[in-house]
Amino acid sequence: MRRHIYIALLIVCTSCSKVAQVTPIVSECASMPSPRASACVAVLNNNAYIFGGRDSAGTYLNDLWIYDAVADTWSDAGKTPLKARVNATAAAMGDAIYIGLGFSAAHAYTDSGYQRDWWRYTPADGVWTPLADFPNKNVIAPILAVEGTDIYAFYGCGYAQQQEVWRYQTDTDEWTRVTTPADAMPRAFGCAGAQSGGVLYFGTGFNSQNLTDWYMVTLPDNRWTKRTGIPGKGREFCACTATDQYVYLFGGRYFGGDMTGGEVFESYLRYTPSGDEWTYCGTMPCGRAENQIAFTINGKAYFGLGEDAKGKMTDQLYCIE
Repeated sequence: MRRHIYIALLIVCTSCSKVAQVTPIVSECASMPSPRASACVAVLNNNAYIFGGRDSAGTYLNDLWIYDAVADTWSDAGKTPLKARVNATAAAMGDAIYIGLGFSAAHAYTDSGYQRDWWRYTPADGVWTPLADFPNKNVIAPILAVEGTDIYAFYGCGYAQQQEVWRYQTDTDEWTRVTTPADAMPRAFGCAGAQSGGVLYFGTGFNSQNLTDWYMVTLPDNRWTKRTGIPGKGREFCACTATDQYVYLFGGRYFGGDMTGGEVFESYLRYTPSGDEWTYCGTMPCGRAENQIAFTINGKAYFGLGEDAKGKMTDQLYCIE
């Protein structure tokens, strides 16, 4: 049985004072038996499928776990044929989950660490099918969006931040570069985004600084419309999910450098597309966290896992009622 948690608002930043504030009811769900950070997630029916990431010892993982939102239970689906990695990406379409990409090396800029493989997994029979590789090494944490029988990958990074958009056609098993319009968001990595009402809301991340940019992207025409930027400091590698009414951003990091006050956030935000406005939702019950997961099932937003600024991980999962 889920336990309700009421999070009191303690807004100490004066720059936040003009932003609307709410206090959602947050429920604590069953803890994941295998805590991790930098995993990826996709939702099919009432189940969330969580793949990869790394554990508290820094070991990269290639296992698959299933969270049943109706029963509030976890099950271990075992090892996958994919190489262990962090910052992979996944999306559900039809009866399958498309999953892959990410990074697997101990150090940045190691060529062998950029994982370009792309797979289709069908939970009904447990079959993993290898598909066409991603065309280049910009495979770290792209944001996916689904339109018809196509999957779009936005702004994955490799050696540097990118501004690329790629389309994967499930019916032909092909990747095609999509022209990025001049009014698109600047190149960045560690971005966040989710689809609400069939529209992708996308932004944040880092290039030479943390970004507060926020856009509405319509597909398949790849048309970008700039929206109200996120309040306060920009953030990277925050978790993001959307319901029919709202888009949520959880935690993440402000990279200020060693001498300029970098921090991991404990706050989470809610964006309302219909009014193009942001709301502060207070602090997460897990405290400061980055590299979390977030997903939506039956109209409820879930968030959790991840790590704090010192790398301490949590196994907790929460639901916004």
